[in-house]
Amino acid sequence: MKKILTLLSACLLFFACNNNDEPAGPAEPFMNKQDSLAIVAFYHSMKCAEWKGGFHWDLKDTDTWGGLTVEYDAEKNEYRVVRIEVPEAEDYLPDGYSLPSELGNLTKLRDLIVWGDSRMIGEIPKEIFNCPLECLYISAKGDNEEQKGLSGNIPKEIGKVAGTLKWLQIANTNIGGEIPEEIGLLQGLRTTLYLQDNEFTGKVPLVFRELPVGIYLAYNDFTEMDWRYFTEDIGNVPILDENCLSGEIPEEVLATERWKKLCYRVQYQREGYGYDRKYFE
Repeated sequence: MKKILTLLSACLLFFACNNNDEPAGPAEPFMNKQDSLAIVAFYHSMKCAEWKGGFHWDLKDTDTWGGLTVEYDAEKNEYRVVRIEVPEAEDYLPDGYSLPSELGNLTKLRDLIVWGDSRMIGEIPKEIFNCPLECLYISAKGDNEEQKGLSGNIPKEIGKVAGTLKWLQIANTNIGGEIPEEIGLLQGLRTTLYLQDNEFTGKVPLVFRELPVGIYLAYNDFTEMDWRYFTEDIGNVPILDENCLSGEIPEEVLATERWKKLCYRVQYQREGYGYDRKYFE
């Protein structure tokens, strides 16, 4: 993975005072105070001091803040955090790290990318959707009962980024429960919505057909299809490979052109589940 560093050595945590009697020149820019406090919370919650290799953080040396990108705000003469990319956990991160709610105070944060694993704990903080996110990628899954990884559900507050979010992937996690209706508000998405390899269950919600992009829901635990995806010519049909769908398929579904064209999207289910092969011949 490419290592992303702030190359701004003048970007310190707190504002300094100039006590010289000599005429002061242009003030050096500093990190926005609110952003500074949020990054301190991130440092502790994500255990950045324990990150390994070139990603090890020294809180007093901004050149060591691996994965953090800032931009200069000339009008206010300060730096703002615009991107956080957490490195591949297997190689760099310690046990028990988590995303802090204080990230929601980063009012310029556009990209949040987390390459997590089973050592990540907690849930997706609802507060992150106070940020003007354009890209959100989160991955963190437990390997066994003792290592649960990221869990909980997708906060309904995701609707707050409807005007900015362009790319969303929450994959390979233990996140489950109901998918919030607010997902349907994400009309600015520009690429496929990826929610694969999580623990979503129950009936596939109709909200996905409100989106302007394709939907990839493979490797979840959905047990029931909403056949209106086929009987009503509205929106896209999600890809549902390797779920737990089974049962009878209504004749009214089999008679539609959408079924003939898109039946492959529900054809391949987990072992022990699936629809009779006759429906696809």
